[in-house]
Amino acid sequence: MKFFITGGSGLLGGRIATVADDEHELILSHNSNPTGNTVKCDITNEDEVKKIISKENPDVIIHCAAMTNVDLCEDEVDKAYKINGDATGYLAKAAEGVNAKMIYVSTDFVFDGKKGNYKETDKVNPLGIYAKSKYDGEVQLQRYSSDWAIARVSVLYGWHERLNFTTWVIDELRNDNEINIVTDQINSPTLADNAAEAMFEIALQDKNGIYHTAGNDLISRYDFTREIAEVFDLDETLINPITSDKFVQKAPRPRDSSLNVSKIEKELNFKMETCKESLERMHDCE
Repeated sequence: MKFFITGGSGLLGGRIATVADDEHELILSHNSNPTGNTVKCDITNEDEVKKIISKENPDVIIHCAAMTNVDLCEDEVDKAYKINGDATGYLAKAAEGVNAKMIYVSTDFVFDGKKGNYKETDKVNPLGIYAKSKYDGEVQLQRYSSDWAIARVSVLYGWHERLNFTTWVIDELRNDNEINIVTDQINSPTLADNAAEAMFEIALQDKNGIYHTAGNDLISRYDFTREIAEVFDLDETLINPITSDKFVQKAPRPRDSSLNVSKIEKELNFKMETCKESLERMHDCE
């Protein structure tokens, strides 16, 4: 099976390449961050997308590329919608043109956080520009593709050259720096390797629809940070609990956007890992 991966130089795209079986062919693409094994594809250029997808003729497109800086999206609204919304539509049209399945990586932020433990059937209500533009991607995917799946993740982390929340915490604590972490934002932190494996299962089992491919935990940022410290044997006393009102952020964040993963575990017989399981796996791979 041939896969075309957008965001191939990013965290999730890179981990997809790592966990893929040798029997599958992977084409990884980039726009501004090339690596040695990626091809150039500007996903905001509809003609370029159509040309490259037609040339590569993949069986499956996994769309990882996104504008993920939540606060920056508030300042660059048009760019956020172009990358997260319109580009998804361009890829969906191109996928339809070559009869490829498309898997779109979305986010827990499509929910407003008033309830938590969200199932795929729960009503979305995105709060900020990042969340709204990512949901626009979900809408455009379903509009233009007849063979699609949406994989929602939450606080994606793992080893990568660019810092993510978990690797930032590890770096700060190893350097004996105190960090302030909010106690009242709850998510389902997701190891990129585990999410990547879930997306392969969706493709290989030819599933359609929405799947929450997140960590199997409902946990506050503060408690997650303490788990990081425990697994990596770091000093927990450097972690200061604060509340969101003391931590100024431009974009609104849902208070509890944790995801229920029972659907993918039941329908695909696939395990989404707990934070402790994923952190121990990450520790073993260091």
